Amino acid sequence: MDTNSLDRSGGTTPPLAKRILIADDTLSSRELLRSILESSGYEVVEAEDCEQVIGRATAFKPHLVILDLQMPQLDGCAAAMALRKIPAFAKTPIVALAATLLDAIPEVMEQAGFTGYLVKPIGPARLRQCIASLL
Repeated sequence: MDTNSLDRSGGTTPPLAKRILIADDTLSSRELLRSILESSGYEVVEAEDCEQVIGRATAFKPHLVILDLQMPQLDGCAAAMALRKIPAFAKTPIVALAATLLDAIPEVMEQAGFTGYLVKPIGPARLRQCIASLL
């Protein structure tokens, strides 16, 4: 077995792992999402705020983006709309991450260009199901 293909959990990662960008201002949320996604074989990069999203997305070229809706300064909706203006991300799945289920989520998703949404707290099975359905 090629030892370069071992991940941190001792399993093997796919040779061309799907890349996911997580943007959330809460460290514990990012750590939880990263842990679940990396243990599922995804390559993950984080952004602490939406101002970092464009730069990290451009450098990392994620297959999927998860954006917290409520972050300081620039919110997840603004970041999603900014990503959608970049041709490389016009069709990239973008998942909204909400602290509570909002009645306005369908309208918010449509206006900002979100593909799906998750409500905190997120269980590993729900996160994996959402990601698998979009990739």
